[in-house]
Amino acid sequence: MAWTESGLYAATLGTILANTAATVSWTATTNKFYLTNNSDTPSFNAAQASAIYSATNECTGTGWAAGGIAVSALAAGSTSLAPAFTVTGPSPSAVNLTASNVSVATTTLAAVSGGYFYSTAFSNYLILGLWFGGSVYATFAGTFAINWSGGIIASITCAVT
Repeated sequence: MAWTESGLYAATLGTILANTAATVSWTATTNKFYLTNNSDTPSFNAAQASAIYSATNECTGTGWAAGGIAVSALAAGSTSLAPAFTVTGPSPSAVNLTASNVSVATTTLAAVSGGYFYSTAFSNYLILGLWFGGSVYATFAGTFAINWSGGIIASITCAVT
């Protein structure tokens, strides 16, 4: 089944919450973001050993190499997205992953339908998959951009039951 939603990779999140020795940092600027076409089939509940970067269905082109672009160079002028966590609340509280907008100049890309953030420091574990809502995007010697709503990439709502 093709892209139908965005999501966090549960096994990677579980590793972080368990605070194991091989913890993935969501805010590391060495993490990368790569693009895929609509044939990609995300599995957000995959076992960690299976939730890793794969070149299958990856979209590459001028200005966007295989494996993606490091978070340190994804913002305007090849600068860092500067990912960070913020907490809002109270009741319910939310933990938000925030960052600058993606803006990569002089790209030529075709058939882009989604993308993934993944950790290059820990076994290329997938962190987050982003579906672009069913639209297919392309650039021709132009800027590939993603404008986060309110600067928020992802949000986890925390509530007491």
